[in-house]
Amino acid sequence: MHILRKVFTLLTICGCSRPATWSSPFKKFLYNVYTICVFVIMHTLVVSQILDLVFNVENEDDFSENFYVTLVMIITCFKMSSLLLTQKHISVLVNTLEGGPFLPIDIEEKEIRKRFNDITQWNTMAYTFLTEGCMAWIFVTSLFVEYGNKKLTFRAWLPFDYSSPLKFSFVYAHQALSAFICCLSNVACDSLFSGLLVHIYCQFEILGYRLRNIQRDETDSVKQCAHHHNHIYKLVFQFRSVKKHRSRFDTITDTRLTRAYTISLQNYCRFATMVNEEFKVIVFIQFATSTSTICFDLFRLTQRELGSEIVDVILYASCTLMQIFYYCWYGNEVKLKSLTVSNMVFESDWTTLNNKTKKILLMIMRRATVPIQFSSLYFVSVNLESFKTLLKTSYSAYNLFQ
Repeated sequence: MHILRKVFTLLTICGCSRPATWSSPFKKFLYNVYTICVFVIMHTLVVSQILDLVFNVENEDDFSENFYVTLVMIITCFKMSSLLLTQKHISVLVNTLEGGPFLPIDIEEKEIRKRFNDITQWNTMAYTFLTEGCMAWIFVTSLFVEYGNKKLTFRAWLPFDYSSPLKFSFVYAHQALSAFICCLSNVACDSLFSGLLVHIYCQFEILGYRLRNIQRDETDSVKQCAHHHNHIYKLVFQFRSVKKHRSRFDTITDTRLTRAYTISLQNYCRFATMVNEEFKVIVFIQFATSTSTICFDLFRLTQRELGSEIVDVILYASCTLMQIFYYCWYGNEVKLKSLTVSNMVFESDWTTLNNKTKKILLMIMRRATVPIQFSSLYFVSVNLESFKTLLKTSYSAYNLFQ
């Protein structure tokens, strides 16, 4: 993987992406065992927290203290399961960016992709430091404040007595390890999705560079731009949306290019639908989880006095907001960028081109009127407006609980 290297390194650590060099049967077996161990470690913590809700919670303070953490752990386990089920499809999706019309063909295009690849690398590192730093703060303060009183960092119900020093140390270490793995899994999944969005934005930048450098009577280069634009849409469009709007493009008179659009759509839509559906479910659950978590974070803030617990809640809420903001920001950027393709065409020297070439540019402009819009289960758009709506909904739900 020449792109998203740090993301796939995190996925490997989380047991969701076996290294390509581990191709021997023995190494495959070892990594499968490692994946099972990580899976069990994460899910045992979630099960113990759910059982605490069932058996130990007695009032609203106990419920809010448990529920805001359990929600995030549940969505993390779901993300990991989704990545395990679709890891081959995701690898193929990323590899498509390494070939075909997406591959840079000159120094300028390589510089464009390098710039955006550096953005994804920096985002991944910053997000990792934020989430892992937050979790480290929570456990360090717990170690100094609660460890001596035999109180666990997170509420949990266990089927045995862990009051002895050895058993308590084991349970405490298990919670710490599970929490850090959950953080890495969240970072890996969120960075993967946002990284793909960044590279889709990058492809629009490359497309704009190619359109601006079209020379007179270079019909083939214009066709390559149309082919590139079409493949960008195939990376992200749902089959239903493409099929709905395809009739617009069939009216263009260049029948050979229109037929190429139709054939490539039919060949690709099944795979694109499978991958996009997985991300839509993840984003939808992330929206619902973030709304609930922020609501309970606000409730906890009003119930606590100034101290380390207030800092814990603020840091935890910041990480929760960052998760969904990550999606919304880059989803919004891709949507806005997809609408600027017509301006890219006008920036080219289109007045000197022949009529056949102008018709191809017209096809590109007509398609650009349909923006790339990500949504979670078809009714929540992934953009900044949805992020603001989430904050308003969380505060309204908090007021209702009050």
